[in-house]
Amino acid sequence: MTRNDLILIGMLMIFSLIPLAINPSSAKKFAVIKVDGVIIRKLNLSVDETFTVETSGGKNIVAIKNGAVSVVKADCPDKICMRRGAIKNSGEMIACVPHKVLIEIVGD
Repeated sequence: MTRNDLILIGMLMIFSLIPLAINPSSAKKFAVIKVDGVIIRKLNLSVDETFTVETSGGKNIVAIKNGAVSVVKADCPDKICMRRGAIKNSGEMIACVPHKVLIEIVGD
């Protein structure tokens, strides 16, 4: 092995550690709330808050806490949206079919 080979191996090792230094969770994430396919609100997951979604079919209370969003109360008959639990990763969704509400996590 030559000196240049050792330099190349060292550089490759350093570059292989770069992804570990970049924190993908630091990207801003939002909860996009749609009613019947129309965006009604975009909520930042880094801010804890509670929001009521009222539709002609009923209402859902949506809460953001510790970077995750969940439906904490709903007056739909099956309450599947509440049982879904909290979501926090991009691409995850909560749907309340009777109220035509969809909550999706998107990255910035």
